[in-house]
Amino acid sequence: MKMLSIEKFLLNKLQSKRGTINLIEKLFAFVELNGHKSFLEIGCGSGFITKYIANEYGGEVTGVDIDPRQIELAIKESIYIGDISYLEANATNLPFEDKRFDIVLSVGVLHHIENWLDALKEMKRVLKSGGYFLYADIVYPERITTIDKTSTLSFGLVTIDIGELNSFLEKFGFTTIYSQWKNRWVCKNYEAVYRIN
Repeated sequence: MKMLSIEKFLLNKLQSKRGTINLIEKLFAFVELNGHKSFLEIGCGSGFITKYIANEYGGEVTGVDIDPRQIELAIKESIYIGDISYLEANATNLPFEDKRFDIVLSVGVLHHIENWLDALKEMKRVLKSGGYFLYADIVYPERITTIDKTSTLSFGLVTIDIGELNSFLEKFGFTTIYSQWKNRWVCKNYEAVYRIN
């Protein structure tokens, strides 16, 4: 689902960007980068994380988003940055061959995807053996997502069952390297780093 204008505004604020960069650095601290040089960001939006990774870590960096306007903005602002590319794509049907990327990131995206397990299958499919999945998201309680579904100003929120997410990843050969819950006022934040065998 595409984000509403208010969400784009909030995510693109400088303070939000700084917090996200700090989170990315925290997650990358659990990754052994030796030779891992192809990155995929799911739900890249305006591309600030994608650009940050390209500048800090080099290699080949790809960002995908379902919103063509966000992709246009990302491309416009990335003209002079190294090996970076952006594609309009749905996370449940990624346009890449199997085992294409060393590292796949999903930050604040799955809670907008109704069939989020299908998106996870695709992320697993494009990840190389020995690769990393970096994940961070907002976990809304079902009462909030139910209200959101009936609202005229719906944000398209979905409740992510972290137990189900972890069971899925474990079933497909992922090991949890790091995970942490953070309680918020109405929801929780979950962040984790996984490695596939």
